[in-house]
Amino acid sequence: MVFDLVVPDLGNKAKNTKDAIVSILVSEWPLSLKQIFFALKKNYHYSSSYQAVFKAVNELQTKKVLVRKEKKYEINVDWVKKLQSFTDVVETNYYAQNKMHQLSGIKNSKQVKDLLILNFETIFDTEKYLYYFMKTELFKTKGDKICFSLNYEWRPIYYLRSEYNYYKRLMKRGHKFYFICSGNSVIEKMCQDFYKKLNVNYKFVKNNFVCDTLVFGNYFIQIFIPEDLKKEMKKLLGKKDVMGILTDVLEKKSDIRVVVTQDAALAKELKKQVLGEFKKK
Repeated sequence: MVFDLVVPDLGNKAKNTKDAIVSILVSEWPLSLKQIFFALKKNYHYSSSYQAVFKAVNELQTKKVLVRKEKKYEINVDWVKKLQSFTDVVETNYYAQNKMHQLSGIKNSKQVKDLLILNFETIFDTEKYLYYFMKTELFKTKGDKICFSLNYEWRPIYYLRSEYNYYKRLMKRGHKFYFICSGNSVIEKMCQDFYKKLNVNYKFVKNNFVCDTLVFGNYFIQIFIPEDLKKEMKKLLGKKDVMGILTDVLEKKSDIRVVVTQDAALAKELKKQVLGEFKKK
């Protein structure tokens, strides 16, 4: 997919007529050709002819950047979605391809054959890395089973629309998610409701885990969170203290160790164990 239109930041000076037209229609729509022409003169001191504006609008319409409705023009929402998907892929690829020591929040790393050990400063830094790592790998494949084993679940209470769409897009590729969690707080039950509405498999279990684990593809990932942070997480989840979880646990500087193992047989066996929990009554 190629985009030869550069959309300027709002408030910045447009680089050309087409950029200026798009900028105008971002904040005001639909507009007739005449209204666009006068908006260009007012906002950008446009000096070219009405015919030049007509030509630029036609080119944008041909490229499906704009749509015409009853002799007025507005930005094509489908074009915006394609542009958003394009930038999302670029962001994911560039982030994931950076060398490990350049990633924000990583204290140090070590790699031995198919084993990668990372140390992060905060849980949030850990989650950011795992989020981009998963996106990079899962959008290359289809029909995988992604399995989580968690001591506590808190993520959905901070989700934005982008995370919601992330799950929906992966599920459209045939991926299925399975969560087992040993926590049982009110917040975690809310998380369960959220996942169920997304058709994500989620189940509470009685056993505690030495570490949180994530399995997908041929990857087995272990997340070791210090005991003091886990105890604080449990306490704050019980109190429904969302801000406290953010400041006193997720953003607190510590030493979060992540072990990434690439082993197809091991990943297959661990997926089998998690899926087995959903067969129990």
